[in-house]
Amino acid sequence: MVDIALGFDLGGTKTEAVALAPDGAVLSRLRQPTPAQGGAEAILRGIVQLRDRVLEAVRAQGFDPARITMGLGTPGSLSPWTQRLRNSNTLCLNGLLLGQELLQALGQPVAIENDANCFALAEALQGAGRGQNIVFGVIIGTGCGGGIVLGGQLHTGRNRLAGEWGHTQIDPTGPACWCGQQGCLEVFVSGGGLQQAFYARTGLDWSAQKILDDAQTHDEAQRLRLLFYASLGRGLANLYGVLDPDVVVLGGGLSNLSGLRQRLEKEVSARIFGREWQPSISLNHLGDSAGVIGAAWLGRQQRQ
Repeated sequence: MVDIALGFDLGGTKTEAVALAPDGAVLSRLRQPTPAQGGAEAILRGIVQLRDRVLEAVRAQGFDPARITMGLGTPGSLSPWTQRLRNSNTLCLNGLLLGQELLQALGQPVAIENDANCFALAEALQGAGRGQNIVFGVIIGTGCGGGIVLGGQLHTGRNRLAGEWGHTQIDPTGPACWCGQQGCLEVFVSGGGLQQAFYARTGLDWSAQKILDDAQTHDEAQRLRLLFYASLGRGLANLYGVLDPDVVVLGGGLSNLSGLRQRLEKEVSARIFGREWQPSISLNHLGDSAGVIGAAWLGRQQRQ
């Protein structure tokens, strides 16, 4: 009999589940569409179904769970004051007492965190940040998020705002951000922000990957590409000035850009206080598995 850690990654289009052995080995990993059109009840039923399917696969391998812990990563976060979910892109879940609903549906407590925090925890424990004390995980994709891990434990802060570097303001006169501020880092470096800016100036509906492709000679694409790297470098230089992490781990769809780490090291070097630093930027090691693996570790840590 072994302890099994279950993790769930609840996305707007897919929900994924993983079962980890005590040493972190993946025993089973499954995914299915998120039935967002059916509302919160359908999403909760889908999570229960995934739990049952994953445990069935674990038992089929000859493992008999002695104890099961559960964690879930999701866009948005739980309010520390009301425990209701906020800022999720799965709109039907906003305002929900998600912890209570999961407890009722699954029959046991489920640790819940923002998906960027789950990414950071997984990379700190099993990925590019393994063995490091201060790990900052960066998500650059549709949006821009982050998570902080100190000594192998998530640091979320009193207001559960730690790591939300995408909404640090780097240009107070810049474009409006969905959060209500102007000139947030996310506006300049997220896929959504790049697409919106390019469309507004050209009327062309290009993907962020196409805009950031070095082979593109379109004047506006070139301008946004330069602004993208400069903004990321400025954001990271600010981060090092506050947190000075042992390693920054890059994740999300835009982290796959060719030469990203080297370009960011150059941009940070031009802006960092004192101009002296030891580069410590790394690409992620766990790929798209990081979020769900981090959720599993989260549940295990909170039940220890």
